[in-house]
Amino acid sequence: MSNIIYLKYDGAETFAWVTEIIHRNHHMFKVSFKNDYDNIFYTDVETGRWIEEDLGFTSLAEDVGKQIRSFLKNPIHVPKLLIWHNQSNQEDKMISFGFFSFFKGKHKLYEIYNSNKKYMYTLVDMDNDEWQILGNSSSIISQIDPLFVEQVIQILPLYSADYK
Repeated sequence: MSNIIYLKYDGAETFAWVTEIIHRNHHMFKVSFKNDYDNIFYTDVETGRWIEEDLGFTSLAEDVGKQIRSFLKNPIHVPKLLIWHNQSNQEDKMISFGFFSFFKGKHKLYEIYNSNKKYMYTLVDMDNDEWQILGNSSSIISQIDPLFVEQVIQILPLYSADYK
């Protein structure tokens, strides 16, 4: 879906082309302004507020979100309450992620979100002490950091009620 939105940017009237990026966890759009600035804008799954990728909650994201809302097929936001984990690892590097856990059949699934509140992938805790990664697209596999995944997999059981 492509549309044009009109809004004020830096005090001047402007317009932008808006193209939907199909995503099952966020409303997500590529927005290209007439001055050649473009970025990805998406909703925060916790609050429904709009985020400008790599910049966070900006006034531009809020304005873009107000305009996009008028043509969303499903503008109602159902919040997901994420659990956030932040800690320094052995190399004093910060590991930060959020997750939402749920059961599907007998398997426990964890939707993993990075620190900029964007969905990364879903981890499935399998019965045989192994984990499976479910992605949002086929290109995600090249973006997965194996060290980060290993750390997340070691941390997630700490949040389980049956952790021993």
